[in-house]
Amino acid sequence: MELRFWGVRGSIPSPGPHTLAVGGNTSCLSIECAGHLFIVDAGTGIVGLGQHLEAEERAQIRGSIFLTHYHWDHIQGLPFFMPAFREKNRFSVYGASNSRFSLHDILADQMQPPYFPISIDELDGLVTFNPVKAGDVFQFDDQIAVRTSQLNHPNGAIGYRFETPEVSVCIVSDHEHPADELDPDVIAFARDADILVHEAPYHPEEKRGEKAGWGHSSWEEATLTAKAANVGRLFLTHHEPERSDPEVFHILAMARRVFPETEVATERTVITVPEPLR
Repeated sequence: MELRFWGVRGSIPSPGPHTLAVGGNTSCLSIECAGHLFIVDAGTGIVGLGQHLEAEERAQIRGSIFLTHYHWDHIQGLPFFMPAFREKNRFSVYGASNSRFSLHDILADQMQPPYFPISIDELDGLVTFNPVKAGDVFQFDDQIAVRTSQLNHPNGAIGYRFETPEVSVCIVSDHEHPADELDPDVIAFARDADILVHEAPYHPEEKRGEKAGWGHSSWEEATLTAKAANVGRLFLTHHEPERSDPEVFHILAMARRVFPETEVATERTVITVPEPLR
């Protein structure tokens, strides 16, 4: 299994000299396992993933795109994901629907005049659109299970856990823990995962202050969740867009005091897991 981050910022892209080490693209990561490509979120980071896949000139890509939710920073790269325009490729898209709009229609809204000149139906590589409800489990090739859980975020969000007989990766993006405690459902969802990817845009004082109720977590909550869930390694992501590289790595230093097996997710982070991490 290979896990690779392509976008690690929240809210808006933040290119510039202050983000060169961590990266300035919005949310996207890929997991390659047993011949299948899984993509979690389609922020601007998915553009770089698409360029990487095009350069490899694969005969056919069989993949699944799992969307945690539909805020701009998690879908704005999809119209520029070049492999989705190739009829030879086969991508299935997964995400929550609602009573008014299907998953297809939700994504189509950002690709219509006057916002965009190409419709979603011209992305020939997107072959199915599959609704997701919290608690659903999706099975791939009898080797990979994708489990889902509800997250606490404005307009809703879904967490995903990828499991094989050898390794598990849990992704908690865009989630707000209760004010004075950790979310027990998230701890249970992440329990004993080899890798936990948890958003961490805020300092604790920011989360308790003016940004309370915005639907996000502090780095302290991410580390305490990792500790309580007994995970192998923690990767902090969804960094604040204005946070500079030194500021992000300062957060890492503080986070390691709580949970030593903490890393910062950057656009250079690649994790190869041939066997359980512990």
